[in-house]
Amino acid sequence: MIIKKIILFCIFSFAALNGANAQNAKSQQGLLYKTGTNIRLGSIQVLNKRSLAKERSSILGVFNILALPGDTLRFSSDNFQSSYFVVTDFVDQIIFLEPVIQLNEVVVKEHSLKNDIKEVQRGYREKSVFYTGTPHYYYLVLKPMTFIYENFKSEVIDARRFNRYARRELAYYKVTERFNDAAIKKIVPINDAELEDFELDYFPSLVQINSWNDYDLINYIKSSFADFKNDLKKNK
Repeated sequence: MIIKKIILFCIFSFAALNGANAQNAKSQQGLLYKTGTNIRLGSIQVLNKRSLAKERSSILGVFNILALPGDTLRFSSDNFQSSYFVVTDFVDQIIFLEPVIQLNEVVVKEHSLKNDIKEVQRGYREKSVFYTGTPHYYYLVLKPMTFIYENFKSEVIDARRFNRYARRELAYYKVTERFNDAAIKKIVPINDAELEDFELDYFPSLVQINSWNDYDLINYIKSSFADFKNDLKKNK
């Protein structure tokens, strides 16, 4: 019986505390803008991290959510970096959100290129040319005539050249999937007259591209562009 009374007392106390909090909660409102612009942001999620209450900003960028002093509000969207605000005096607020930098995906014909390469290699195989790029030096001792045939026959030389070309082309397409005109222009204020020289001077290797995440690539483009502009100033 005593335990039941204690449980009921806790339930009523908790309900009373929640009721008091609800009575003290006020509306925190304000406007959401894109950083550096006068563009208002609609459909941004507003989360009260204490109460877990959620609202969305209106089409005019107005937000309104119940909160208590000290509550933290989080403003989030897929296209903008999350921003946080701690409620104090319930004065209307203007919140700025920073856009997320997204690297454009460039559709390349890598699949088509691979098919073309396989087709050419198939043609070499039909001519009994199976050169893979590595000279078979053991034939030099065991079968010297085979070594000479495999490494100096004109079709084999052509196949070797083609394999080198194919590797270069595939590497180029892999790099340009992420390091390209659209991605560079989105990250740094470069004009079209400078773009080609910049890409030639700072074109990364396939090894570099494969080891970088998006932020690494963004930092590389920014730092390379700063070096590029400094070099232009020196050469004037």
